[in-house]
Amino acid sequence: MIINNNFTLKFTVFVITSTLFINRCAVKPVSSSEVKSEISNDKKQKTDSYFDEDEILFTNKTYAPNIKTVRMYKKDWELGDPVIGLGSGEQLEMHWDLLDNERINYQYKFIHCTKDWEKSPLSEMEYLEGFNDNYVEYAENSFNSQQNYTHYAIMFPNDLVSFKKSGNYIAIIYPENNEDFPVITRKFYVTENTFKVKANVKYPTNVDDRYYKQEVDFEVLFNPQQITNPYSNIHLYLEQNYRQDNVCKGLEPTFVKENILVYNYDEENVFEAANEYRHLDLTTHLNQTAHVRKFEYIKDTLHGYILNDINRQFKKYLQYEDINGRYIVKNLHGNNFHLESQYVMTHFTLPCDAPKTNGDVYIFGGLSDFEIKKEFKMTYDNASKSYKGKAYLKQGYYNYMYMFVPDNAPSNLETFEGTHFDTENEYIFKFYYRDPQNFYDRLMLYEIVNSRDTF
Repeated sequence: MIINNNFTLKFTVFVITSTLFINRCAVKPVSSSEVKSEISNDKKQKTDSYFDEDEILFTNKTYAPNIKTVRMYKKDWELGDPVIGLGSGEQLEMHWDLLDNERINYQYKFIHCTKDWEKSPLSEMEYLEGFNDNYVEYAENSFNSQQNYTHYAIMFPNDLVSFKKSGNYIAIIYPENNEDFPVITRKFYVTENTFKVKANVKYPTNVDDRYYKQEVDFEVLFNPQQITNPYSNIHLYLEQNYRQDNVCKGLEPTFVKENILVYNYDEENVFEAANEYRHLDLTTHLNQTAHVRKFEYIKDTLHGYILNDINRQFKKYLQYEDINGRYIVKNLHGNNFHLESQYVMTHFTLPCDAPKTNGDVYIFGGLSDFEIKKEFKMTYDNASKSYKGKAYLKQGYYNYMYMFVPDNAPSNLETFEGTHFDTENEYIFKFYYRDPQNFYDRLMLYEIVNSRDTF
């Protein structure tokens, strides 16, 4: 948290403003008492961290508890990453729902960031062409749905704003003329794609890890005439299936030969292979669907109870197609998925003979922004000897896993999901170049490599 001499005054203003804003955004009686109580508790938790400026500006986060299903992806490609090429003409879509009967006027702006998601030294005029306080023009009310909501969407770059620099960006959504209290922040990328990567996912060098982990060796092609001192000015970020808890970064090339950077390590680039994602079908509530035991209405809320999951730690590997943790919004009985899809209070159950005394269990995947979030924390139920959790999800097809977060150790999927070398994983390569003369981090490459394509 950033603290300064005006903190007391700012905090007083914050309390008054946030009280007014929360009253304006309160969920209407269309939700059941259970949902309203849950939202109320969530609201208190979220406003506790509202004044953390770093968190507000530079991470994927939803601050208003009645905003759900925040998504950003490449135009017309729901499973596409939030990345566009600089000057390519490509666009990104951003969507979200406000669970309310009242429309709110929203505005949006963009912040250019460093490779480590801090505000870059560039001014708006240096990285943007156009205006940076535009209105969200698309807002439509839901129909044929038990839960009333307003669906919002923006598409960018557009006639009002475009990007002049590559790098990391944050999109900020905020109520009209109230940008100090955003309701959504979302990461996206603008890349130059002037580098090329050739990767090889193989068995780890350490024989003890041979059947449980994956080693990622790779080479990068670049133009030496455009790059100064690649050892110190090129920075790698390597992610596995968008996970933020095990990002590989800070690696220097093991050696450079002409226009090729070679990264060949034995430990630093080794990842837990994990398992294929579990799947959940909420595309219809009128029939029993894959992995759902039943749907039922309790008062005015639709509940979905999925089949009890199992601990897969010591199970044999089973190959099947997944979407690597993502989800898609879909409703088999409607024409407009954005407006006609129901919201389902989805109940998860993971049997476990005894609670873990040294850590916590979380529902994890695209539904949690691939991050460990407290609203997805599960609680242990002694009566049923199982972990239970729930999430208010829009109808669609979901991938998920169970993440174990020990008290004094790195988080892992192995505890409940197992880990197998044969698992199909996506590795996301992001290469940044800090030009000594430009003083910002250029994104030279954003590329996804599938492990199966390199076996």
